[in-house]
Amino acid sequence: MAFSYEWVRKEANFGPPIKTEVASGTHFTIESVPVFEGKYVALRRPQGVPRHEVPQKAVAAGIPLLYFIHDLPIWGESLTQYVDRIVFEQAGVGAKRIRVIDLTMNLYQDTRQWALTPYLMVELDRLPVPGTYGNAVTEVVTFTQDSIPDEFGWYDANELRGLIGSIESSA
Repeated sequence: MAFSYEWVRKEANFGPPIKTEVASGTHFTIESVPVFEGKYVALRRPQGVPRHEVPQKAVAAGIPLLYFIHDLPIWGESLTQYVDRIVFEQAGVGAKRIRVIDLTMNLYQDTRQWALTPYLMVELDRLPVPGTYGNAVTEVVTFTQDSIPDEFGWYDANELRGLIGSIESSA
């Protein structure tokens, strides 16, 4: 006899992929923190992350801000397939090693979207160079836990200290 689970408490159950975000829906996205030779890597992108909105913080800054590698997996991809694809598409380099740092589940108040976001540390096979990877990367910035820049589009300094601290403490 086949087992049939009934979702009676609105447990996570997802249908086939759709083309647009749906109010009160769910999306699964991955934030990848690149690392090369022991330093964290951020990409300065005048248009933000490819295929994503430019955050209000970046619009107000009036200068191009920094971003990590971020996107949504394609339905059915393994984690390794996703990382290999997105690191190459957004930075033009390869990934050598992946480590899961954290998993967050947040509800966006404006759209009631439930966001599931694994955070990864991705060791790169070489340092990216400025170029076009989905959109323009005008600068590649490396930093350590002691020299975190305060020019990120999606993070403030405290959030970054927490994220980098999580990576450092799990090493």
